Amino acid sequence: MDITRRELLVPLCASVAMPLLAGRAFAQTAAEQGAKPALGPLPDWSKVKLQLWKYDNPFVPSQWNEPKLGGYGWKGENVKVVGGELQLTVSEKASAQVITGGKSDSSSARWEVDVTLPKMRPGLIAAPLWTFNDKAHEEIDFEIVGTKGLQLTVWASVNNQHKSVWVKWIELGDLSGKRYRLGIEYEAGKRVTFLVNGKEAAVVTPADTAGGAFPNNPMRPYFDLWVAAGTVMDPRWAGQWEPMAPTDKLVMTIHGYKRTDLGS
Repeated sequence: MDITRRELLVPLCASVAMPLLAGRAFAQTAAEQGAKPALGPLPDWSKVKLQLWKYDNPFVPSQWNEPKLGGYGWKGENVKVVGGELQLTVSEKASAQVITGGKSDSSSARWEVDVTLPKMRPGLIAAPLWTFNDKAHEEIDFEIVGTKGLQLTVWASVNNQHKSVWVKWIELGDLSGKRYRLGIEYEAGKRVTFLVNGKEAAVVTPADTAGGAFPNNPMRPYFDLWVAAGTVMDPRWAGQWEPMAPTDKLVMTIHGYKRTDLGS
């Protein structure tokens, strides 16, 4: 189901290669808190069983190839639960992704993760939390983009095309190894709130987006570590990916995850 999103993302990557809109004061505060989230712990992954193709399960690893991205496909073996933590690994020619299965779609919810980022490299995209509706082509992203920083993006359907309608960079530079508590609050058609370490990083409404386009359908969360390689990717966005040695690995650890229905 995620193939649609990635196929749409590839030709549009240049649309987010725009001047950086950085809130530096907030970014410094977030970085200072990044070593250890000052919030209560989120539920860990110790009871989660990951099985390919079992979309009725609460969480499902992805496995499919994407030739447009230089052959970096998503491999189920690159996703593991170790010691109650979810580990997503990028290795040579393999990315990692987990989607929420079952009846996980919501039009009014808060999703949160507690994550430690991997060693970042140009071309590597760490997306520890993003939401998507594959039929409506609507999306909300936290993405650590290569060594450039943390980007927030809201996507909507504009003339039946998947387009970014709001973008903000809130922290610049190499964020390798930093730990964050990230959250997305979503009220379909009304509001998106991005949370970093318990504080509002941005609040987005239809009044803030290009042409007022805004997500208005149920979404489900994804957890992703992937490579923006291949000639179709614009290196001005994430940087130029250099192939890895066969023995090298880059690991992102999601310590905990929680969904809260708004109003509950």
